[in-house]
Amino acid sequence: MHDATATAAPIPAPVPPRPAVPADVPELVRLRGVALAALGMDPGPLDAAWRGVARGWLLERIDERPDVHCLVVGGAPGEPLLATGMAWITYHLPSPRWTDGRRGYLDGIVTDDGARGRGHGRRIVDGLTAWLNGNGIHYIQLHASSDGEPVYKAAGFEMGRYPGMDLFTTPRDARQGTPHA
Repeated sequence: MHDATATAAPIPAPVPPRPAVPADVPELVRLRGVALAALGMDPGPLDAAWRGVARGWLLERIDERPDVHCLVVGGAPGEPLLATGMAWITYHLPSPRWTDGRRGYLDGIVTDDGARGRGHGRRIVDGLTAWLNGNGIHYIQLHASSDGEPVYKAAGFEMGRYPGMDLFTTPRDARQGTPHA
């Protein structure tokens, strides 16, 4: 006989984000590859040159710079991660509204494929914006993918007043002054 008074198993509490540490760098690089693939860019093999550069780049920033903050959701340091994101303080010309010229920028926000739809990305965004606000930053920018846009809008982001533009130049060979092929 079925007991109608039995309760279902409790839903586990959401995993709060924690600051990234150097032991997380291999997973941060892996998740960067996930993000690139989601944007339609082939991240290449596990030994691709960009991954080595990314390791050093992340190590320099997550542990040594007071103007950068990286959050992760997942296991203990060195264990698999479910999501990550970074915020940093950027410096611009002052204006009447933003008299010190500082802004926040969110980047690298990604949730692993199998962990999407559980609010990890939103918790990362909320944690990063709280960190920026705690540092006196009240103007925060980001570039949104179509997958991420609903998360950012739900967090209060809106379309910017000025459209973003990109310019890609051809690297030049420093020895000969000629463009690379």
